[in-house]
Amino acid sequence: MKILAVILFLGIMLSSCGNKADSERLNDSAFTTTAESSAVDSDSMEVDESSQVGDESGIQGDSSEDDMKWRLFEDTYKETDSGRAAENYAHNKGIKIEDLVKYGQENPPVCDLILGETRFAGVGCEVIAAYNYLTYEGFEPDMAKLAYDFEKNALIAADGSLGSNPRKISGLFKAMGVGYKRFYKVDEAQAAVDNGKPVIVSYHIGLNIFSGIHTVFAVKEEGRLYVYNCYNSAADKTEVESIYQLMNKNSLFIVGYTEDDGQMR
Repeated sequence: MKILAVILFLGIMLSSCGNKADSERLNDSAFTTTAESSAVDSDSMEVDESSQVGDESGIQGDSSEDDMKWRLFEDTYKETDSGRAAENYAHNKGIKIEDLVKYGQENPPVCDLILGETRFAGVGCEVIAAYNYLTYEGFEPDMAKLAYDFEKNALIAADGSLGSNPRKISGLFKAMGVGYKRFYKVDEAQAAVDNGKPVIVSYHIGLNIFSGIHTVFAVKEEGRLYVYNCYNSAADKTEVESIYQLMNKNSLFIVGYTEDDGQMR
């Protein structure tokens, strides 16, 4: 188990929001070339449901890292702060993000937010997914404060170049008192949206833990399943047939979140 944990850690450290080693360099922007068509063109692909989609459940489960104590903005930020996260907050609060972010993260204004030392255009998907989920659930999250929180609590690499660990989003929800259910299989994500619940879905855009990561918010609206920030250059929310199609046969499910049974929007 220790060996598996080390392998998992290395995999996460090497990939987030679509980033890979420089020799392959598949980031969210490049992801458009492969995912834009596969996500929206149901006629061009045949999906054999869950048999086509892998997951990490065999090597991952609940851990103390998932349930870490998340320190919220209100508990950590001071106007006299001069560190990088505070400087980024000063920049980010000047960029107004209103309502749900349906479009891809390389589009303005969200692309110009900063996480660590990196623009959201390449690494902001976990923050955006959490923001969308909270907004949909009736909260009023402040994107600048949320980015500060992720920088303080969830960065994979110190400079932010690998984005945030999606498995730590549970810490944010616990700190905010938001009820949630966490899961590790694509079947559970599909079941949740089929039952009318919103989900956060995080997955490798390849079939191993060293491939890039993308994290999205998805929900059914009037019987149609939409993914927000489906790919980096998306102009609006993207309709897909299923979570299976979103991931397609070349993806590896990491973690997801949805409402707990007692939580209603």
